[in-house]
Amino acid sequence: MEWLKRFVAIMDIISNSMADGVSITEIANTTGLSKGTLHRVLQDMVSHSLIAQNIDTKKYWLGPKPMVWGSKFVLGQDPAGLLSQYCDLLAERTNLYTFLCRINEGEVYCIYTRQPSKFSKKYFVHVGQRMPIHCTAAAKSILAFLPSSHINLIIAHNNMIKFTDHTKTDVNQIIGELQAIKETGVAFCREELEVGISGISTPIFAGNEKAAFSISLLSDATFINQQENSLVHEIIQIGQQASEHMGRVHLLTSVKNSEL
Repeated sequence: MEWLKRFVAIMDIISNSMADGVSITEIANTTGLSKGTLHRVLQDMVSHSLIAQNIDTKKYWLGPKPMVWGSKFVLGQDPAGLLSQYCDLLAERTNLYTFLCRINEGEVYCIYTRQPSKFSKKYFVHVGQRMPIHCTAAAKSILAFLPSSHINLIIAHNNMIKFTDHTKTDVNQIIGELQAIKETGVAFCREELEVGISGISTPIFAGNEKAAFSISLLSDATFINQQENSLVHEIIQIGQQASEHMGRVHLLTSVKNSEL
């Protein structure tokens, strides 16, 4: 099944690429495959809508088919309908781009987004997008509340890509940040994934001390710095409301299961 490993490796590289895509040279350097082999594979993937190619830059990014698959998986697995109201509320109160994430099998991915109608700047967080655990507020706010053994295992299997000069790749530094997040209940991404863009996130609990979800907001780094206190107040307040709601649902589910 060597072909399947190659396919998964290519899809991982493309799905983790920045908004402008990834070149065949970058894929070749990471996978060790020749450009000739890659060219044939990539063209087959394009023809099946698994990936798409920019005609001008020749770079590749995810095509529509995996996004459809991801959306269907999310709809079948996540209570996005329940939590979306809190994401909408945060967007309404802050007039910023907001989104929800959850963790599954050690990976954090987006399950819902909301962009205010009056908000002019466009961001590239989409449903099904994986969030790097070492440099996104959305992932760090969940990771901080996992057992230490789980944290160490996830970090050990994470590729610490340095996206910007602000990206932390030192494990001890990341562990220290997670400990601080557990104390404050709020996580930051300060231009760690994209220069000029920062994010704030807080965990959402479901009747226990483990966070399975997070709610986040994005904006220009300068605006985040200027409005940090008020934004932190809003997101923590709404995150607590969402956790209380999830807690009630968890309690009702537990009671019903015990009656069966």
